[in-house]
Amino acid sequence: MNNHLNAKKINLIIFHPFSFLGGADRSIARLINGLSAKKYRFFFISLNKPSIKKLINQKVEFITINSKKTIFSIFKLRKILKNFNTSQSKNFFLSNQNFANIVSILSSTNLKRIKTILIERNHISELNYGDNIFILLKNKIILILMSILYKFADYIITNSFESSYDLSRHIKKKVITIQNASNEKNILKKLKIKKIKKIKKKFIILNVGFFENQKDQITLLKSLKYLKKKIPNILLILIGKGSLKEELKLFVKNNNLQKNVKIFDNVNNPENFYKLADLFVLSSIYEGFPNVLVEALSSGCPIISSNCKSGPREILANGKYGDFFNMKDDVQLTKKIFAHFTNPKRLKKKISNVNNHLSKFETKRYITSYEKIFNKKNA
Repeated sequence: MNNHLNAKKINLIIFHPFSFLGGADRSIARLINGLSAKKYRFFFISLNKPSIKKLINQKVEFITINSKKTIFSIFKLRKILKNFNTSQSKNFFLSNQNFANIVSILSSTNLKRIKTILIERNHISELNYGDNIFILLKNKIILILMSILYKFADYIITNSFESSYDLSRHIKKKVITIQNASNEKNILKKLKIKKIKKIKKKFIILNVGFFENQKDQITLLKSLKYLKKKIPNILLILIGKGSLKEELKLFVKNNNLQKNVKIFDNVNNPENFYKLADLFVLSSIYEGFPNVLVEALSSGCPIISSNCKSGPREILANGKYGDFFNMKDDVQLTKKIFAHFTNPKRLKKKISNVNNHLSKFETKRYITSYEKIFNKKNA
């Protein structure tokens, strides 16, 4: 641990248990890179080897807690935080995602020189979903603990207005909205661009996201089963990694979709794919603020998104810049995709004047919103 904690810099201690270069990592990296090293000192605490290192151009002290599960890190995390509690500097402890936020509140109790900021990356409705009774029970417990413990946080932040409204109703406390900074490519440029082998002329659909239940790529694959009969040259490109990769591959095999689906699990920078695609489809059943939609818009790629909570409606301005389908409804999605295939000009026209809208998601506005919190006199 760095011993020079009495300097007048502001200490930002960021707890992100599992760093895998997802949307949360990119948002955290944009925050760190956008703040002045003359004013801030950065500490990043995780349970795994932090992939976020690849995205950061500031000096950061990385601290790894030796624990397999977040819940078992409480006492080790508190020990780290106690070192900052003696500092004369301002100390902000930023925690990410509900399970980590609960641990963070328990770890920072009565450490009065540390201000806690809880950041929710997904809409609270994520806790309504689970594969089995044990996950549903765990989610129910998390919901109860959120309503009890979140009131002890100094600030709570979400990345969409709908998320803030619904979370505030649940915890009976003010929630601040700071939409993600997604409309700049400096973060992506730090990651090697995946070169694409030449693809014969096809109608290409792109989906970028972890291969997990949240992203619901199965609904997109079900849609593809019907679409390939009407659009023989259709190709779906799935980019991501996760526990459901083999399940997705099995679905592709069982439904004879091998010629119509390509799965990539080693792409950190999908910039070339956005430019290649004729259509981007977000199939999620819940989100926070899906950065991939902003990335697709800024690349000029037409979009069809599920109407999940939350973020997509704000990013696509309630349909002004893209189309929606009811989540999990593969029949409706099929109709929407086929309509775009027969008349691609309609969705392309929707994104022809998107630049002013995208300015909402630029880094400067994002950084300024956080600095308003860090610079408060009573903070």
